[in-house]
Amino acid sequence: MKVITPSGVVPAQAGKIGEVIFKIEGANVIASTAIKAVFARKTDADVNGIAVSTNNGLTWQEIWKNDKTGETTTELKLNNEVNGAYEVLVKVSLLGQTAATNATLKSIEFATTTMLNAKTQPQLQLGKNTIYVGTGDQTNSIVYWPELQNGQYKPYAVEEKNITSRKENPGYQGTLHATKANEEAYVVFKMDAPTDITRIQYGGRLYNRAPKSHIDFLHSFDGGKTWTQSYSLTETKAPWDVIHYETIDKIPPRTRSVLFKYLLNSSQAGSDACSIYAIRMEANYKPTDTTFKPIEVTFNWSERQKDYSLVERSHTQLVTQVPFKYTINVGGEDHPVVNSLRTNLKGAIANVQYGYSDGKDVGGKKFIPRWATYGKNLAEGKSYTVSIPSDTTWEAGDPDGKKLTDGVFGPSYSGGTSYRYGTIWGANKNPVITLDLGAPMNCASFGMNFHGYEWQDALKGEVKDKVEVLVSEDGKQYTSLGFLKTDLRRNDIPINFMLPDEEALTGATFHFIPAQPVRTRYVQYKVTSKRNFDCTELEVLDAIKFEPYDLRIALPDEKTPIRSAQLLSARRVAQ
Repeated sequence: MKVITPSGVVPAQAGKIGEVIFKIEGANVIASTAIKAVFARKTDADVNGIAVSTNNGLTWQEIWKNDKTGETTTELKLNNEVNGAYEVLVKVSLLGQTAATNATLKSIEFATTTMLNAKTQPQLQLGKNTIYVGTGDQTNSIVYWPELQNGQYKPYAVEEKNITSRKENPGYQGTLHATKANEEAYVVFKMDAPTDITRIQYGGRLYNRAPKSHIDFLHSFDGGKTWTQSYSLTETKAPWDVIHYETIDKIPPRTRSVLFKYLLNSSQAGSDACSIYAIRMEANYKPTDTTFKPIEVTFNWSERQKDYSLVERSHTQLVTQVPFKYTINVGGEDHPVVNSLRTNLKGAIANVQYGYSDGKDVGGKKFIPRWATYGKNLAEGKSYTVSIPSDTTWEAGDPDGKKLTDGVFGPSYSGGTSYRYGTIWGANKNPVITLDLGAPMNCASFGMNFHGYEWQDALKGEVKDKVEVLVSEDGKQYTSLGFLKTDLRRNDIPINFMLPDEEALTGATFHFIPAQPVRTRYVQYKVTSKRNFDCTELEVLDAIKFEPYDLRIALPDEKTPIRSAQLLSARRVAQ
């Protein structure tokens, strides 16, 4: 292939197919890839085509072939073709039958969607945030992580012997096993790199149970002429579930190809004798260029306001050298919702504005979480009365009058089996629950664990239930202390309390904490609710304490000076 002006590539020679291969590397597992390309084809004898590979070019799948002449724009959305891969190769083939310039790729662009684990992504908190930008090991990588069941590994394999692949994984045993006992069974995978390999890592999850069984890892850098065994699993005692990986960083010079062999030998054949659950192979290789180029880092987030509404903001930082540290200050009433983090080479995005999107640095200090220490629950095991008997909707109910002080608190979510752990009242029934502590006691906190239907997220200010706390020494004259706090925010949550994965709080123990402990015997909870209201537990603590708990994370280079984003926010740079 050769580059032509003003833009595009054509075959190097007429009458011969030219190919250019693009590699798409996902930061995470790839879900889909969109391709937009502009081609030119002069005659019906000329060729424009696109193919993809998810196994490092071992096999190719044609996904598009031009059937038009003239200039053609094609837009492709690849789902099943690339789903589950970590990297995708896209091959463009061009053939100019009588003249090389009769087949041209004028432009091509890719947009790849990857799966994310939100909990592992960079986050921002309310106040001051320190951002560290650094570089890791400067290598590229090739990864094979093939599905083993039903022979789906075969496109990756170059050789196999005496191997059976179960149609479906049995779950508690391996998928690949020997077809015949007492004979070597193996599968070999080949990985070719465009430059010198610097490191390999391979392994998997193994099941080795039958007497005299073993599973071996071997690799070869000379095309299989010689093999090096890096690991052998010979232990046949329980548990029959071993995850093991080997890292090899002593690679012969100028090595660009490696073979991986997984070998089994067993006195019995079958998944329950000696088998492999899963395998993964990786080769690191030298990039063609390791020179650091300036990048732009853009955080986009939404700040929670007093009324729980969201205001979107962003900040873009130009990074010209690494390591580099700077600060981003986040405003609002609570921790923000981080919408995205984008990194790109300088110049890749037009009209970039450095600093804050609104030009405002809100300042602020680093947020310090709190660690909560809870005292004894004085309500546990004590008697109580309710003004209205509980309904029995969704298996709720309290026929023995003990459920609300049995020490079992409901979950942090609403729905499913959650209601069976409490008492429930329909909308607008507004029960009054009176707790007898048995004797006057010093009470530092008053709480109730409840949720309901419709589901309401306390972290979004959705909980509209009102629970008033009243106290009495004689059970006759009651004094109101206030209401349980239900309008929670994420920065109210102690660091030693784990939110559910979805980071919503539709069920919780809500508290009223007086300025000073209150001495009382009787505690009354007056409920006002317009929904199905489910109370699972009453709580009266003899002590409650909140202390600062700074999660100090040591950055890779603490000596790097921190650049103030405040100075950069005033600079508007259009690219």
